[in-house]
Amino acid sequence: MRPPVRWLPLLLACLHLAGLAADDERTRIAAERQVLLERFAQEERECQHRFAVTDCLDDVHSRRRAALAPLRARELQLDDAERQQRAADRRAAIEAKQKAQAARPPPAPAPEVRLRPPPVPASSASAASAPRPKKDDSQARAAQAAERAQAAQRRREEAEADRQRIERRLAEREAAGKVAAPLPVPSSAPGQ
Repeated sequence: MRPPVRWLPLLLACLHLAGLAADDERTRIAAERQVLLERFAQEERECQHRFAVTDCLDDVHSRRRAALAPLRARELQLDDAERQQRAADRRAAIEAKQKAQAARPPPAPAPEVRLRPPPVPASSASAASAPRPKKDDSQARAAQAAERAQAAQRRREEAEADRQRIERRLAEREAAGKVAAPLPVPSSAPGQ
């Protein structure tokens, strides 16, 4: 259930304070991690002076992992809380925007635009009195279809000319004896 809008500013203020507390918690976690890492680094240096170095280092590493795991878990909890906070903020912003948009009156319809016919030159004043014939859409479509057909025919002719040129060049090469020889068969390796 969503809180009423009148509680929204109070809720946001509380969440902001929780965010400040989360920042303090992150600072505390970072400081605690730093202390632990320094302590374990010192223990690793001490391991270098022992006879069983590997066993000592393995022990230090496992204790370090165990000591840092609760800190990482707490960081993950803080990250999750921050994600939830950001999602709640985003939902509140969307809800406020939707309410503001619903409260706004609908925009006035745009006025209808009418195009004026182009001005008629003075030299054709007599022609202006006679109605001008308009091109029929079917005539325009037929002209476009004819243009497309001519372009297609031109492309077919160019492709045929290219094919003939290639065939002619191959025939010339063959007549000149420039036939590519096959690759030699590999011989077996010596000593076999």
